[in-house]
Amino acid sequence: MSKTIVIAGKDYELLPVGTGRIRLVWTEARVAFLFYSCTYKDVEMIVLEAKDGFHFTPRKLRLIAERMAAIFNMPVVFLFDSLPYLERNRLIDQNVYFVVSGKYAFLPNLIIAVRGVEPLEASQLSPAAQWLLFGYLQGYIQSNVTARELASMTPYKYVTITVAFRLLESLKLCRIELGDDSYKRIVFNEDKSALYNLAKPYLINPVHERMYCEGLKNANQYKQAGISALSHYSALNPDEICTIAIPTTQWRQCNATDIIGINPYEGKYCIEVWHYLPIPTDAQYVDKLSLALSLQDDHDPRVEKEVEQMIEQIW
Repeated sequence: MSKTIVIAGKDYELLPVGTGRIRLVWTEARVAFLFYSCTYKDVEMIVLEAKDGFHFTPRKLRLIAERMAAIFNMPVVFLFDSLPYLERNRLIDQNVYFVVSGKYAFLPNLIIAVRGVEPLEASQLSPAAQWLLFGYLQGYIQSNVTARELASMTPYKYVTITVAFRLLESLKLCRIELGDDSYKRIVFNEDKSALYNLAKPYLINPVHERMYCEGLKNANQYKQAGISALSHYSALNPDEICTIAIPTTQWRQCNATDIIGINPYEGKYCIEVWHYLPIPTDAQYVDKLSLALSLQDDHDPRVEKEVEQMIEQIW
């Protein structure tokens, strides 16, 4: 049976979480809480209400929330009938999300996430939004999937994906629909070629910066990019320099022992630091659409011709 809570004067419906999903939760929590799902300002979340006779410290609730969030891939909020002033402050200190229906709500990051996409006059895609779009265009993800499902198969967290949903929708690159299971789903245009052309004005170059080096530790763990990748996908001859794509998150973890002789001009390797992780492919090369964007400033007629043919082959 569903129930309703009130946040900032508005009613929000709580839907019981199915027993199939609750089986993933450890026994102590299954016994102690009632499980609900709720959509608050386009963000889906799990709402936990302690059963009579169960009480947990703020620190314990924080640990429970972190563990639950990893299981459900969405934010976790605790529901209370009442909360003394000191108890509220202790929960806030532990950064535990909570709601006292009709009275108090502590949901800071959820509000920030929604505010970040309120302006609908976006001029370009975010890295996460482009990742989702290219994932669909190249067959890695399917249309009609939820943010929760995508969080388990992409490099992005649930809240980041919901923001990407809104951005894609604001640029009319997708629709957000409510499924039979009450989860919001992203629905793309089935004509992928037309969708790609519609998205062109908003696409970002995945390359943040380029540099060179003489040696790169564990170079084979990264995907090849640039002419190295284009020569794999086309008839173009490979370059003497091997181009490697390293996402910014991994680049920050590199140190002086990983890279030898780094400089901005020349070397055995060309390192491209990417805004996002390349879309997964079967080969050791970056995905074709991201590769095409990374080469958009290379005006060699041979490169332009091979890039054009490579994109046409996708459709």
